[in-house]
Amino acid sequence: MWDHPGPGEELPSARPPRWRRRALPVAVCALLAGVLVFVIAGLHGGSGGTVRAADQEPRAPRDGAAAPGVRDNPLLTSRTVLAPVACDLPVFSGDLPRLRAYYHAEIRCLAAAWRPVLDSVGARFSPVTVSLADDPVTRCGALPPAAEATGLYCDLDRTIYLPYGRVLDSLGVTTEAHLATLAHEYGHHIQQLSGILGMANRELDAYAPGSPQDHELHRRVELQANCFAGLFLASAAGRGSISAADAEAAVQDFRNWVDSETHGDSETQLRWARAGFDGGTVATCDTWNAPSAEVR
Repeated sequence: MWDHPGPGEELPSARPPRWRRRALPVAVCALLAGVLVFVIAGLHGGSGGTVRAADQEPRAPRDGAAAPGVRDNPLLTSRTVLAPVACDLPVFSGDLPRLRAYYHAEIRCLAAAWRPVLDSVGARFSPVTVSLADDPVTRCGALPPAAEATGLYCDLDRTIYLPYGRVLDSLGVTTEAHLATLAHEYGHHIQQLSGILGMANRELDAYAPGSPQDHELHRRVELQANCFAGLFLASAAGRGSISAADAEAAVQDFRNWVDSETHGDSETQLRWARAGFDGGTVATCDTWNAPSAEVR
């Protein structure tokens, strides 16, 4: 989930737990690489309380692409390469205090990698908070049931919510899964700061919830976050606490995410993460101008 719902809107379903560790009771959103966390309470209606116009005639994007407002975002054409970063991460552990310290350290490293990119396109940087509380109170509303999502990124309080119990149940103590998940969620934060999420939410207002167009726009958001995660992992690979093998394993972890109408099938999810990891520039992650066939 990535954006808060407007008045009268339902909270969009979040990423489900990793299929390898738990079966999906219903066909809900795909699970982001071994970790689930939605993008903000949902990529819909998060533009500050706009009521979603579910009953209006949908606008058909050209070749499945998003509206010009999204397509023209300067971040999509940025040839910026994330600068190499050496992440100083503590030893990974499933113990709550240590896991919290690990997440906070990774967030500091993510910020160091992404802040210059935002500066280059004139976007204002602001930090994000990570909460591991099992019963969090968010400005975006209650988290979906654990069977539907591991966590959520809320744009209203700029916080990534990863309830401790859900995280361990879904991801276990596999380091690469946690690396990939947090990098993906931070990708939603970058989308928020750059204006992409707000533009996407306005585009979603034209489509009925659950419609093919609605699902496709959600996939464009989620797959871009995968690609952003890949960019970060490439910038940190082989430096500091993240070895080249760690980074590769984290990218490959996206293959474990459940097929979903809102996140794409597992191979597509991996392909976009790999594109960021291998591609180099931020423009590589432009899912918005990609043909519909590439975001399924």
